[in-house]
Amino acid sequence: MSDMHEHTGSQQAAHERVAERRVAELVRAVDMRAPETLHRRVQEMVASHPASRRRARGGALSGRLRPTLAAMAAAAVAGAAVALLTGGAQRSQGPSVSAASRLTLSAATMGAPRESAAHAAQLDVAVDGVAFPYWEERFGWRTTGARTDTIGRRRVTTVFYSTSHSAHRIGYAIVGGTPAPATSGGTVVWRRGVPYRLRQLGGVPVVTWQRDGRLCVLSGRGVSGATLMRLASWSEGGTAA
Repeated sequence: MSDMHEHTGSQQAAHERVAERRVAELVRAVDMRAPETLHRRVQEMVASHPASRRRARGGALSGRLRPTLAAMAAAAVAGAAVALLTGGAQRSQGPSVSAASRLTLSAATMGAPRESAAHAAQLDVAVDGVAFPYWEERFGWRTTGARTDTIGRRRVTTVFYSTSHSAHRIGYAIVGGTPAPATSGGTVVWRRGVPYRLRQLGGVPVVTWQRDGRLCVLSGRGVSGATLMRLASWSEGGTAA
């Protein structure tokens, strides 16, 4: 009889070790190194189970409860992982480059911002402290209007510029909030240590880059990519890219 009990006990211990290994594998599957918050959350959920509390007080954990506890731990891992991953995705959500570039080609809904009284190279409008540049004296591009939109829970402010000798117009959009929406594709051009991405969207050149952690998008029909790059990367007078 004692041999049977010992055999049953060894089987239960083996099942428990297998269950623990599965939980560990699930944690590793979430990431190469699962966040400590995930580990703590799983441990807390497992520890709060009545079976775990009985075991902590010295009671035996029955073979019937071991699979239940293992399943609960696995569910905790999966649920916590989904919450962490989707939560991270939500934090990085924002308008795509395509959506932001469409705003640069849209109509203005507000009047033209003026040159800042405090900073000659900037306009009197900014997004999260990131001011729009004043280009009229240096490049001949004067402001003609602006608009503010909300996309993906992010505020996007766009300022429009045009030249007196041309009907061409460009839009400069700054996406509020951090982290900045991810960008990819196009040709990467480095200027003063800052990577600028130049691409074509719908036959229109678009330049994207970051200023103080905010995504900037510059685009316009009938304007060359070289012109957009020159404007985007201008840093004279404190309008550092």
